[in-house]
Amino acid sequence: MKRIAAILTSLVLVFSLAACGSQQAGSSAGSEAASASSEAASAAQTKTEEQLLTEENDILAANNELWEKVFASMDKNVTQTTLGNNYGEFLMSAVDNAKDQFTEEEYTTLKADADKIREIENQIAALPQEETASQSAAENSSTFPQFEGKDLDGNSVDSSLFANNAFTVVNFWFSGCKPCVDEMDDLDALNQRIKEQGGEVIGVNTETLDGNADNVATAKKILESAGASFRNIYFDPNGEAGKFALGIMAFPTTCVVDRQGNIVGEPIMGGIDQEANMATLQKLIDEAVANDTGK
Repeated sequence: MKRIAAILTSLVLVFSLAACGSQQAGSSAGSEAASASSEAASAAQTKTEEQLLTEENDILAANNELWEKVFASMDKNVTQTTLGNNYGEFLMSAVDNAKDQFTEEEYTTLKADADKIREIENQIAALPQEETASQSAAENSSTFPQFEGKDLDGNSVDSSLFANNAFTVVNFWFSGCKPCVDEMDDLDALNQRIKEQGGEVIGVNTETLDGNADNVATAKKILESAGASFRNIYFDPNGEAGKFALGIMAFPTTCVVDRQGNIVGEPIMGGIDQEANMATLQKLIDEAVANDTGK
């Protein structure tokens, strides 16, 4: 859940060093190394938090099936607090705990991924304060940030939608996440079932937050292929809700929001097509229903 951290000298640093080395041919070795390090640091700082988080997601997506096994083996009671300050370190530990499930080659691949994410997290932590001030929103906030946005069909939506439901199940996903896509039919079935309780499932595809037409079209195609008709929405990635969404690092992640906009319990990491996760989600739903005071 937190900026799924990680990485050592990020690829950006590696490529920057290589490029700088060829440009500085003829300079002294010490001078060249100093210049390379300076340019590498400068290049890293030109990247935004969103871009760095996208790199992290791409790393996980590249070996999605292996990471799904890691996430499935995690302590189901893990919370944002236990993730610590660097998600890469957390992933390192999770991989070590699940080591027996993988071949030596798979284990090496996972450790390399976690190391990359750890370094990316270090880059995010080094960003100017104004860019990271909201980074802890998804960790510390018990209230879903207010927002104004649209659904994937272009209809306007805002955070008042929570007040119209006894509870809302909010699912965060992205198009390249296989476990996210695999649970779409389960989420749609859940949406149909909880309507009787005054509930609703809302999807937030983090790749659509900026309203990019191609990303919206891709998300819609995935939903249609899965036969899923529950609403999916997006909002300004630079707003508080957008920063909240971008603060989520394990996908899919699902949370329950009550009528007042409060997040009930802890977010759930992993698909609800996993029996344990579905059971946890149902408990949160029951809690929200029991405490609902109506409009």
